[in-house]
Amino acid sequence: MKTLYTKALILIMFFVAVAGIAKAQQNEDLLNILIKKGLVTQAEADSIRSEQAVKEAAKRDKDKANQHSLTIGSKALQISGLAQIRYQGFEQTGVNNAFDLHRIRLIVQGSVSDQFSYYTQTELGGTGVKLIDAYVSYKPAEFFKFSAGQFKIPFSGESLTSDAVLDFIDRSQVVEALAGRSKDVIGNQQGRDIGVQISGNLFKTNDRYLFDYTLAILNGAGYDVTTDNNGFKDFAGRLGFHPVKGLDLGTDLYSGEGIPAVPAGGTKSQYRARYGFDGRYVIGPLSFAAEYDHGTDAAIKKDGWFVQAGYAIIPQVQVVARYDTFDPNKAIGTDRATIYAGGLNFTFNKWTKLAIDYLDRREETATQIKNNIFEAQLQLAF
Repeated sequence: MKTLYTKALILIMFFVAVAGIAKAQQNEDLLNILIKKGLVTQAEADSIRSEQAVKEAAKRDKDKANQHSLTIGSKALQISGLAQIRYQGFEQTGVNNAFDLHRIRLIVQGSVSDQFSYYTQTELGGTGVKLIDAYVSYKPAEFFKFSAGQFKIPFSGESLTSDAVLDFIDRSQVVEALAGRSKDVIGNQQGRDIGVQISGNLFKTNDRYLFDYTLAILNGAGYDVTTDNNGFKDFAGRLGFHPVKGLDLGTDLYSGEGIPAVPAGGTKSQYRARYGFDGRYVIGPLSFAAEYDHGTDAAIKKDGWFVQAGYAIIPQVQVVARYDTFDPNKAIGTDRATIYAGGLNFTFNKWTKLAIDYLDRREETATQIKNNIFEAQLQLAF
C-alpha cells in the first residue's frame, strides 16, 4: 500500500508538469501546422506570436506590480513569507511516508534611513516557533556594510542560497554536515549564528562588481540561544569573484570551537574548522553549480562535494540533475555516501513552484540499504 501511494503521487505530479509543458507548446505547434497547410502565412503567424508576446509581457508587468507585500512609512516595514509543504515517500522499510510543513517562514524587514536597516525571519512550522534571523545593518557605502545580530554564517555558496530558489528541495549532504545544518556535529542551526560581520562589494565594472567579501566573528553556539556555550569566539570569512556575467565563484573558511550536539566523550568544547570552494554559472536556459567542502571536528576529518546541472525546457519548467557525495570520516574507508538526484521544477507564476525530486542513495557498505526517496514540494512565496 505504501508503494502504491508513492507511485500514485509520482504520476499525479508528472501529469501536472507535463500538462504545463503541453500548454506552452500547443500554440506554437498549431501555428506550424496552419503554416504548412497554407491556412496562414508566415507573416500572419509572426504577427500572432508578437501579439502573444505582448500579452505575456503585460501579464508579467501585472505580476510585478502585485507584490503581495505590506509597506508602511517609506519602506520602514515590509512583510513577506514562504510556505513549503512537502511529501516524502521512503523506500526504506519501517520509515513511514508522510506530508510535512518543510518550511513556514515569516519575514519582517525594513529601512529606517538610507544607511540603517533591519531584517528578521521566523520559522513557524516544525515543533515550535524559532527566530532564524534577527540583525541590524549600517551601510554607509557599497564597499562597507556592518551587521550585528543573528544571521547566516558566511560559509558555503549553497548554504547562503535562499531556501526559495534552491534547485533541489534539500541541500547537499556536505552542506548539511559542514555548514551548521541538520547533520553538523553542533546540531541543526539552520546555518546561522550570533555575532558581528562586515561585508561589501569591490571594483565595479560595467553591470557588476568583480569581488565581494564577508568577515564575521561569531559565538559558535548556534542560533536562537541566550548565551555562548564556550569561551571561544569563531571566525568565518568568504570571498566572492564574478569575472564574467553569470559566473559566480567563491571560497570560504571557518575556524572555531564547538560542543557536539551528541557528545561521545563528555561535553568538552572541540576544535571545529572548515574550508571550501564553490561556483555557479548560468547561461541562458542552462545552469551549472559545484561545491567542495572540507571539515575537521576534533581529530575527525571529513569532506564532500557535488556537481549539478539544470536546463529550462521552457521558462516555466526546469529539469535538474546532481551527483552528491560525502565522507563523514576520512580514516574509515567504508562510510562514504553518494546520492544520484534528479528533479523537475514547475513554476506556475512568480510566487508558486512545484518541485519533484528522486534521490537514489548508495552507501559504501557490503549490504546496500533500500533507502531511496521520492519528494514533492509545493512552494508559495509572497
